[in-house]
Amino acid sequence: MKYEELSKKIIENVGGAENVSKLVHCSTRLRFQLKDLSKINKEGLKAIPEVPGIKDQKGGVQVIIGQQVDEVFDTINSMYTFEDTPMEQETLVENEKEKNPFVKFMNLLADCFVPLIPVLIAAGLTSAISTLISTFGWLDTNGTTYKIIDLLAEAPLYFIPFIIAHSAGKRIGVKNSYMTMAVMASLVYLNVSGIAGEETYLTFFGLPVRVATYTNSIVPALLCVFAQKYIEVGVHKITPKAVSTFLEPLLTYLVLAILMLVALGPVAEYISDGLAWLLQVTVNSNKWLVCGVLGALMVPLISTGLHYSLMPVIVANYMVLGYDTFWAGPSFAANMALADAVLGYAVITKKKDVKEVCVAIGTTALLGITEPAIYSVAFVNRKVLYATCIAGGIGGLVSGILGVNSYGMAPAGLTSIPVLAGPTFVNGIITIVVAIVLGFVISVIINKAGEKNVQ
Repeated sequence: MKYEELSKKIIENVGGAENVSKLVHCSTRLRFQLKDLSKINKEGLKAIPEVPGIKDQKGGVQVIIGQQVDEVFDTINSMYTFEDTPMEQETLVENEKEKNPFVKFMNLLADCFVPLIPVLIAAGLTSAISTLISTFGWLDTNGTTYKIIDLLAEAPLYFIPFIIAHSAGKRIGVKNSYMTMAVMASLVYLNVSGIAGEETYLTFFGLPVRVATYTNSIVPALLCVFAQKYIEVGVHKITPKAVSTFLEPLLTYLVLAILMLVALGPVAEYISDGLAWLLQVTVNSNKWLVCGVLGALMVPLISTGLHYSLMPVIVANYMVLGYDTFWAGPSFAANMALADAVLGYAVITKKKDVKEVCVAIGTTALLGITEPAIYSVAFVNRKVLYATCIAGGIGGLVSGILGVNSYGMAPAGLTSIPVLAGPTFVNGIITIVVAIVLGFVISVIINKAGEKNVQ
């Protein structure tokens, strides 16, 4: 197979197959959960030509691959079998001490939302297609064909509580994440069943049950998962073993569902309202500043994985407004700036092999796959990184001033421009052009100055 040798090298340098407890992947990275972190050969991983870089993660390591990550992942799994077992407790405790509670919480949120990204991308691009169809009149918007396309775009966000419940349940480690989904279904069904009629509150054995719309929401699902973790433990302790097979799931479901309906569900709604208000006063009211900072810092954020921590805020924006107000502009600005900063360096450098690599990687970055460019070029040649941050910051500032919005989610690249289709589409194009031009020009200027100094 094409990736057998690469797979073998990667596994050898993470301590062998016996050291791997779990392997998953995102759009560009292999994410290894390891039993013994001391067995990682980081220098060996970095020396592999097909690996642009690595990144530490809690309990393991991320190996950056790029567009071929799916193929490498499949090859590794065809060659090796991993036991899904936890790390050594000492290693786990030591690793946990390295992070403060806020960082741990943000990492937890990021881990819950990362598996959702392909779904959100699919829904986002479908929404972009729907927008293009209605904008250019390609189909009759009153016809069922268009309505079905629109439905396909809206459905994943409408039922996102179930998706988050499953993802968060697996991450937090509840016994059965499908139980969480069932409880969330009870909350959603209460609103659509017609039981409440026009009433705002119902009663359950005298307890008030607020009738709320739990579709398009994320906080209730997260609270539900956290509550289930503790309820499962309590139910298990009090349930006789002889009847635990049927009594434990029954008690878990009823206790959790009633708790969510009576207490945690309404609390989650108030939290969601508070987050929407906070989002408005801190982000959307200072959009130019937020977008400028994000555009400048996007590459460092991606390199550390911290950009995933913002995913709940982005999703909340879509839930409240139906579109994103602050992420897409800086993302496009930073990615386009990075791509053309790399291409600008390709023009200046006299090393043929470096030039060829930069052209290939810069072109890939234009399509939204940026990590090879980050680790292979920007972190090797800091002038490229500086050019990226400057151009990305200016591009992000422009996007904030012009009020660029995104109507779908996708990796920020030229092929994803349709997600910008909407009232601010032209402003989005202006942002992209500014970032492309500045990324190239600034990179050429500072790299040319560097070349002259060397001479």
